[in-house]
Amino acid sequence: MSAKLLKSPFEREFRAALSQARKEVVFSSPYINDAGASVFVESIRKTACKNIRILTNLSARNIIDNVTQPQALLNICDAFEDTTISSLERLHAKVYIVDNLFAVITSANLTNGGLRSNFEYGVIFDEPATVKKIKKDVLDYASLGHIFDKEFLSKIYEESKKIEKIQADTQRNGSGLKKLIAGHQKVELILTNRYEDTETRHSIFTKTIMFLLQKHKQLTTHELYDFVRDIHPEMCDDKIEYHNEKRWKIEVRQALFFWRRKGMVLGEGPVHHQIWSLAPTYKAE
Repeated sequence: MSAKLLKSPFEREFRAALSQARKEVVFSSPYINDAGASVFVESIRKTACKNIRILTNLSARNIIDNVTQPQALLNICDAFEDTTISSLERLHAKVYIVDNLFAVITSANLTNGGLRSNFEYGVIFDEPATVKKIKKDVLDYASLGHIFDKEFLSKIYEESKKIEKIQADTQRNGSGLKKLIAGHQKVELILTNRYEDTETRHSIFTKTIMFLLQKHKQLTTHELYDFVRDIHPEMCDDKIEYHNEKRWKIEVRQALFFWRRKGMVLGEGPVHHQIWSLAPTYKAE
């Protein structure tokens, strides 16, 4: 396996790797800002690459703190029509994959600090089997997230601009705290409403269940509750109940039952204390 160590600043090496893209770039970066997106677009624009897969953390907190900028994501969407953006709230991995040629695993976000001014470190791999495995792992993470299209990003961007104005006014005259809180709550509500789409919730829970069983082989219902809540805290609101039970726990069981009906998983034991595992006939894609 061939590997090369990267130390800051590695914008030059990053651009060089991206410039060799021909079909697809897959990357994971919790923070993405305009400066980082500009480097990304400039590096790939003249290549034949058309397919961009992004995993990030577009949470209300990151938007308010201006560390993940909707405008930066929109700029990438504008440059490459075939762009898919997935958001995972607990994301921390920074990984960049170019076709099956290179995979960069690093501490650096796609930001000005990550590429230029921070002291970061990373490793670039070019062994095909290793690159393929890294890409699969990142795409597995992405499958657990919420997909945000360009229309939704535009809506979030408009709200983020309003919040930036409130923040500027607050810094100038010390007022506007209530407006800032209200703006934060509105962004959270917009995101929550996006999460509340029934099909999306079911799809995400089913994918999360399969991800966990593939990783751990065997889990109890309560272990699955804990893992799912760790991965998707934004979807596991204990305040929402159906028939004196947490709604999200019911949805987790529904996801399990969905896979059992398809013959993909097995559950043994009492209803609320079952032990779940992949069916012997299950074959990973």
